[in-house]
Amino acid sequence: MREVYRLIRQEYDAFTDREHDEVVQLGGLHVIGTERHESRRIDNQLRGRAGRQGDPGSTKFFLSLQDNLLRIFGGDRVAGLMNAFRVEEDMPIESGMLTRSLEGAQKKVETYYYDIRKQVFEYDEVMNNQRRAIYAERRRVLEGQDLKEQVIKYAERTMDDIVEAYINPDLPPEEWELDKLVSKVQEFVYLLSDLDASQLEEMSVGEIKAFLHEQARIAYDLKEAEVDQIQAGLMREAERFFILNRIDTLWREHLQQMDALRESVGLRGYGQKDPLIEYKSEGYELFLEMMINIRRDVVYSLFQFQPQPQPTVSANSEMI
Repeated sequence: MREVYRLIRQEYDAFTDREHDEVVQLGGLHVIGTERHESRRIDNQLRGRAGRQGDPGSTKFFLSLQDNLLRIFGGDRVAGLMNAFRVEEDMPIESGMLTRSLEGAQKKVETYYYDIRKQVFEYDEVMNNQRRAIYAERRRVLEGQDLKEQVIKYAERTMDDIVEAYINPDLPPEEWELDKLVSKVQEFVYLLSDLDASQLEEMSVGEIKAFLHEQARIAYDLKEAEVDQIQAGLMREAERFFILNRIDTLWREHLQQMDALRESVGLRGYGQKDPLIEYKSEGYELFLEMMINIRRDVVYSLFQFQPQPQPTVSANSEMI
């Protein structure tokens, strides 16, 4: 088989070599272009077909004044000159100045499309950064064996958010909305029903946060003991389920919000604002809001989690 292949290849090379020599004697490949592309790279690829591996060749481009590139960048002026000098329509015009003008137009078009691609990349990079952050959080949940500490951190940050929402450190303690603060805390952690606003009256903002952190941790330990009485290890499974569920649900909603934001920020340019900067700023705020909602939903869901014990079926019971 190798000998047969060698003989066939030898005959084929002799045939193609004769054709190659004939083409070279005739001047090589001549490429005729019927228009100039917006990108010089495409034109250069066509020119390159005429001179592969050092072979001779030539190219010739024919353009019409009705071509898009000429029509947009000065074709009307050239047509006006042709009419003024009464040049026949079928008479070809060769001009170095016109060629340079076309190359300048191509550079402008390439720059325009490059800026568009660069802007699209920068928009996509905003989403890529957010995607990497949320996927890293999700991966930690999937790989984590004990998520209790992560949930407790969620609860502590939720307590901090509540404190910052209802306490203005610039106001005197008498004007702090402690009753609303306690009510909101109990809404998330129902096990803190004994908490009273009077317990917080003599505390500073930092002390209130530390106190609520401790109370949230104690309440979570009680909740874990309550759940594990029904089934050992059930709290660990619930933690993973609720965290992944809220991440997946809120991330999908966030993607829809980011798509809507991207469509709307384009109009900001009319107000002398950079749409990309507006997209980055508002997208970051939406991302922070999503992360806060994930933490709050997980804390609320776990404290409201009420598993029901499975009824045991006696081996002697009759099947009806």
